[in-house]
Amino acid sequence: MTFRSVLRLLPLLAVAALSSCASQATGFTKVKIYRLNPSARIASVDPSVSFEQQHYLHGAVSNVDREARRGNYYTFFWNTQDTKQPAQIRFEYLQSATGFKKKQKTVVIHKVRRSYITRILVTGDEYHTDGKVLAWRATLIQNGQEIGSRQSSLWQ
Repeated sequence: MTFRSVLRLLPLLAVAALSSCASQATGFTKVKIYRLNPSARIASVDPSVSFEQQHYLHGAVSNVDREARRGNYYTFFWNTQDTKQPAQIRFEYLQSATGFKKKQKTVVIHKVRRSYITRILVTGDEYHTDGKVLAWRATLIQNGQEIGSRQSSLWQ
């Protein structure tokens, strides 16, 4: 194989490599999960690790305020092509004190953009009485059709 023939193949290799890097057109692209324990002291050399806890506790002045924020925080990053129709995220979950009783939260987004971030919280009295979230599933629905789904490994 000569150098000239390798140069001819180079654009094809570049197209093949870059097409594998393309982002997903619709559905969930990333899920960020954070469990906030306000009484825990985070000791880390990296300041960004302790910053996340401080971010979720920002504005909580008293210990009662801090305890009310204890819980599970889910941030869903998602994309859609249709920006004219509303979308919704249905979040189903199981908590430690409720056994196999499935709970559900639904967030409806009326002004849809191509990429969106939705945050769902399980905090406050719900977290204190029913416990931490053990398993979950999130479903992205638009026009009555499921366009994306993510779930924890324990979800059945």
